[in-house]
Amino acid sequence: MARILNEERQRPTIGYKDNFSDINQSTKGKPIVNMLAALEKFPRPNIAKEQAMKVRPVWEKPEIYSFGGTNYDLLVLLFTRLGADAREICISTMLKYIGGGGSTSRSTGATHYPTFDWEVSDTPLIAEFLVRLGEAERLFRASAEAPAPTHGTALMLMQVEEMIALNFNIFSEGELKQVPKWLAPLRETADLQTYSTRRSIGNIVRNPRYKAGREEEANAIVDAIDGISAECDQAIFFYIKGALQQARNPDVEVDRIKLIGFLEALGFTPNLREALEEAEKEYRDDASRFELKSCLGHLRSFLEFVHRESAKSVAAAAGEIVTDRWGDAILYLRQKDFFSKQHEAFVASLYTLISDTSVHPLGADRDYARLLRNMVIEYGVMFLTVLDSKGVKIT
Repeated sequence: MARILNEERQRPTIGYKDNFSDINQSTKGKPIVNMLAALEKFPRPNIAKEQAMKVRPVWEKPEIYSFGGTNYDLLVLLFTRLGADAREICISTMLKYIGGGGSTSRSTGATHYPTFDWEVSDTPLIAEFLVRLGEAERLFRASAEAPAPTHGTALMLMQVEEMIALNFNIFSEGELKQVPKWLAPLRETADLQTYSTRRSIGNIVRNPRYKAGREEEANAIVDAIDGISAECDQAIFFYIKGALQQARNPDVEVDRIKLIGFLEALGFTPNLREALEEAEKEYRDDASRFELKSCLGHLRSFLEFVHRESAKSVAAAAGEIVTDRWGDAILYLRQKDFFSKQHEAFVASLYTLISDTSVHPLGADRDYARLLRNMVIEYGVMFLTVLDSKGVKIT
């Protein structure tokens, strides 16, 4: 662990990247690109410009940016190989290091964030790792133990600003309310190193705890904590906004009931209805990102098998055989004029987008879960209406 952290301190690797640039790069020329075009209209923040702001705005759609880096990945791999006792020893060692103010190295000159006074540190990596491990409170309380403001502490807090600005939902709403309280002792300690005297009601009050030479780091720490507090307020608002906007569309709910009716009337296997019901169980107002990921997995299965069962039944009625696979099924249905080439491209893109969102990320964002759930329901009603009008019965 020490070697990984030392490498990060010498040559930082961590950072945030735009997820959609990767998706577009890997799907050029495919139908999903057209579907992603609408999503890419989301404005992107000028991160470099915002990093210089005293209070950074919080990005409302944290699924756009993901965090990573070689040394972060190595720490995760290391922890997967350790037992519970060894993991706790590593965490305690990190916290003790943070409590000592951390260490820094001179920047090599390569563009990197955060950098403070031309120095970089491993404290940003430790902050990201421990917060994502669920140890935010211990991290922030340990930072208050530093005997004096340091560059390492300032760099850690700058990374926390970045973290909340781009991925605020790695903190729960309850944690965001507590973060300013957890950081209050550190702010008080740092503030005492920003001035030797201060005017109060016409008098000059001396600060007996002031020690010259730490003003730059102390001011950076105070500014960062004030910025983090403001970010927490904005992030809490986004949680409230998201909860209030989760009211379900009555038309979509009616169509969901209609879709289930079609499944039963046309003779589809009970597994398809069960997939929709399981998706609904995971699609709750208080669902976690992992539950929403599971919801999308059930929707993807529904979308796939409703076409595979349809294609097999149409082929059986015509005395033909179709390969029982997703791509072959939608190609066969298009060849039999159950939908157009554009229709085929659309449903292929929808399936791929659900797959990208539900399989690759660690969890799914509620906005995307709602969008894709509603699209699957409305598409299902449209497709089964076509089957019904053509007299198809599932065998």
